[in-house]
Amino acid sequence: MTGLLRRLAAQAVEPARRERRTQRCELCAEPLPAVHRHLLELAGRELRCACRACQVLFDHAAAGGGHYRLVPERRWRLSGFRLDEGAWARLRAPVRTVFLIHDSDTGDPVLYYPSPAGAVRAPADRTAWELLRRDNPVLRQLEPDVEALLVDSEAWIVPVDDCYALVGAIRAHWRGLTGGKDVREHITRFFTDLGGRSVTVPAGSSDRSPA
Repeated sequence: MTGLLRRLAAQAVEPARRERRTQRCELCAEPLPAVHRHLLELAGRELRCACRACQVLFDHAAAGGGHYRLVPERRWRLSGFRLDEGAWARLRAPVRTVFLIHDSDTGDPVLYYPSPAGAVRAPADRTAWELLRRDNPVLRQLEPDVEALLVDSEAWIVPVDDCYALVGAIRAHWRGLTGGKDVREHITRFFTDLGGRSVTVPAGSSDRSPA
């Protein structure tokens, strides 16, 4: 997803220039508003900016013919999320902020974490993932490929493009060895904004449409 990541990093660095530049749908070339949704191209795991018409066209699983999937918009803050130190150790995550995606091709979880160089992919222990799903039944509702379990000081189910927006901000604003004050402010702003757009859902819920 390097193409989208470059755009997200550029957006974080050049807001004024972004306002002057017209973005276009990557399927039909229609002009796009600043806020728009994305399609995941499954073959290359690339996110594509999509206009309203293309969103409607691909708004169910069979519509993309196995080529594209529309990235959902739901954002759930998971209350009562269970992740003990043993499960965390089994995940082998090198940092405390990570996101996990269920890969529909392999059936395996894939773990990523943000870094100054972008999103880093790391092996994820499948047994640890199954234990997480057992202890937090809401994860059974995670949409493969296009949604992620995002773990920081809290746990969330988010659209995968949110994760890459976080990665892009970190990449654009990281300074020195520790990142610096600016990147920490952007991370705080990201999670504050995410909280404002999220619905709180019990991690123990298996309901397809929790309140």
